Amino acid sequence: MKKVYKWTLIGIFMVVLGIGVAYAGTQRSRGETSSVAEAPKTGYKMPAFTLKEYPDNKPVSTDSLQGKPIFINFWTSWCTYCRLETPDIVKAYQKYGKQVVFLSVNITSEDSVQAMANFVHQYGMTWPVALDRSGKVSKEYQVVGIPTSFFVSRQGIIVAKNVGSLSAGTLNADLKRIAS
Repeated sequence: MKKVYKWTLIGIFMVVLGIGVAYAGTQRSRGETSSVAEAPKTGYKMPAFTLKEYPDNKPVSTDSLQGKPIFINFWTSWCTYCRLETPDIVKAYQKYGKQVVFLSVNITSEDSVQAMANFVHQYGMTWPVALDRSGKVSKEYQVVGIPTSFFVSRQGIIVAKNVGSLSAGTLNADLKRIAS
């Protein structure tokens, strides 16, 4: 009797497992894929986005930057590591700003516009700052830690990604790489 019970439980488990696998397969066939598969990866095309720029609310679109190397930095004003790396980014902008497009994306969905504006002025950020008010772009780029930076080639390919504070050496090496 115990053997029959044991095999019945195993059979039920296998049926439930099969139904789960079949259901997952139908979801993917409808075009619903996991976000991990869609994450921007080194060696792949950068996802395009359009956001409003601070302070004048002009649209800034990555589509308009095609053919130019791009440095994209996701940050918030309350992020300690963002505060650590920003002086190095300011220096790098002075050095590479004519060769590389710098674009800072403030994750405004997790920040305030006033705190962001104070940060921009405090550090003397003179390149475009885009506002990700909904958090949609940072989710699409799978920004799970801040700061997160992307180095993009003229062809729109992600050459390097950095999660956490960039050292001056890494920042300059990756900027030099995409600038050439």
